[in-house]
Amino acid sequence: MKIKICGITTPDDARLVADAGADAIGLNFVAGPRRIDLAQAEGILDALPPLVVPVALVQLTDGLLNEQVAELLATRWIATIQIYGEVTPAAVTRLAWEGYRPIVPVHVRDETFAQTVPAVLATDRGRGAAAILLDTPHADKLGGTGQSFAWSWLRQARQRGELDAWPPVLLAGGLTPDNVAAAIETARPYGVDVASGVEDEPGRKSPEKVRRFIAEARRASKSE
Repeated sequence: MKIKICGITTPDDARLVADAGADAIGLNFVAGPRRIDLAQAEGILDALPPLVVPVALVQLTDGLLNEQVAELLATRWIATIQIYGEVTPAAVTRLAWEGYRPIVPVHVRDETFAQTVPAVLATDRGRGAAAILLDTPHADKLGGTGQSFAWSWLRQARQRGELDAWPPVLLAGGLTPDNVAAAIETARPYGVDVASGVEDEPGRKSPEKVRRFIAEARRASKSE
């Protein structure tokens, strides 16, 4: 079970989630109260211990990355990116060929969600999305809404064989220390992603919530 703590805004929070056992952190260059600038990102990356993967949340315009963000990713050897904006199969494939590992967010509105995704999974000789992130749609927010969808929809889609050709699936949306075990036991994702569910306030992580979330996720994954 992979655990990503998203919306890291300070070096202290980077060290906190790494020490608690997170596999990855999310650095938001897109929008919202957890958005950081390049200077903040540098400080966070300086504090991040080895073997914890930084994931950059980035906006595509005409299928391309912002030049300054792309330069940071290159100089810091960040390959895993969570992409928003103009996400097309061509853009995903091109990014993969350039050496990135794109995570494609998908908003889950109902139990037919899997039927709307295959186009973006189109690959060129196996190059495409590295993972799919399932999240809850919101009119004004990309994520961090604190709202969940029915996790049984993911289990049912897998049982119907609709995910057979998919890359690994990450589960997000409304996860907390109190419900992450139930989410894992129901949906059986490759990993989980949390932001607001482990915060005291937007952009500031709670040590107690982070540690409990990770402990609960690890416990649930051992029962698979």
